[in-house]
Amino acid sequence: MDYRAVMQKLSFLPDLYLVGGAVRDILLGLTPEDLDFATSAPPEETLRLAQAHGLEAIPTGVEHGTVTLLIDRHPYEVTTFRRDVETFGRKARVAWGQHIEEDLARRDFTIGAIAMDAGGRVIDPYGGQQDIEAGVLRAVGDPGQRFREDYLRVIRAGRFAARYGFQIEPKTLAAARAAAPEVLSHVAIERVTAEFDKAFQNGTPSRFVRYLYDLEILQRLIPEFEDTHLLLQNPRWHPEGDVLTHVLEVVDRASPQIRWHALLHDIGKKDTARWKPEGWYSFHGHERVGAAIIPRIARALRLPNQLRDELVVTTALHMVPVLTRPTPAAIRKFQAQAGPHLPALKALYEADGGARRPPESWRFFEPQPVPVRPVLQGRHLIERGHKPGKDFSRMLQAAYDWQLETGETEIEKLYQAALKGLLKEN
Repeated sequence: MDYRAVMQKLSFLPDLYLVGGAVRDILLGLTPEDLDFATSAPPEETLRLAQAHGLEAIPTGVEHGTVTLLIDRHPYEVTTFRRDVETFGRKARVAWGQHIEEDLARRDFTIGAIAMDAGGRVIDPYGGQQDIEAGVLRAVGDPGQRFREDYLRVIRAGRFAARYGFQIEPKTLAAARAAAPEVLSHVAIERVTAEFDKAFQNGTPSRFVRYLYDLEILQRLIPEFEDTHLLLQNPRWHPEGDVLTHVLEVVDRASPQIRWHALLHDIGKKDTARWKPEGWYSFHGHERVGAAIIPRIARALRLPNQLRDELVVTTALHMVPVLTRPTPAAIRKFQAQAGPHLPALKALYEADGGARRPPESWRFFEPQPVPVRPVLQGRHLIERGHKPGKDFSRMLQAAYDWQLETGETEIEKLYQAALKGLLKEN
């Protein structure tokens, strides 16, 4: 719904303004993702007025001045004007304000310290419109104070700059550098990871990652990134140069759904780097080492378990099509190992290699004429008099190995392979 239509429905609220990112996006010619509003009414008054006008009102954050109002089943947050009484890290003691200018004064960056009324009039006390036109990200007031109030803003600065292609104003950037060593001590890791998730959705995410690297935040989060800008690669395969530059390019080429994969796919290169007299490093086995590192990184960053499992698979297997001849057996084994993660693996392979992949390597991702899932099942063994146990599992595995190696799909022949496998074990 257009913000004017929403504001018309909320016109019973005094001094109502559209605020924050929605105003910024409108001024940039973009469609806002969310519409947030501010009013001089205290939250209890907002609740009372909304209910009196037939709207469902939810006290989602009354202690912070926020009430969620439902219009046509869509939620809109309305927050009382606030002014800071005292700030400390991500927490602040606030009082309700009387004027929109008080509320805008506590915002982080000028491009977000803008409000708009129902008639489209812009309230911009800090020159946010001018900074938008100039492509500049600038802190409101004293940048050092802004970052000390909320250290997450150091990371948000990089995300906004990357999303909109803005340059961070020198004083703001200097203050971010000075505050960077404190960030991870004051900000919950879930909030940091959420900033990565947001940065990976649009813009040029490599700028965000490079910003965190330059501020040495990335290396504190993931130590394996330390000094990766110094690890020169074989120019035949990597004309872009060092490992970090390569990772940044892959992150940009990747779709949003696999940007975590792109970021971490070569995470094992630092630990496997060996200098070559030709003037670059080799990284033999980096995919295996990287896959072993992924679970620790996933725990540290609180990544979802499903994403962790997929990252292990894509990291471990992303070099197979490069290093292995695409025989039918090799393709079947590769697809069996990839399992449900094959689409993500294909997308990563494409982003990783750009246009430099050998044509035959794409055969690893083609549909196969025979199934790669096990054909011989436990029920087949039970029907033939076998009971579940260690031998049972060995027989199934032997049959599956034979199926992948030969392409065999006949149950009886796979059963014979299972028996042979059992005899070998015994």
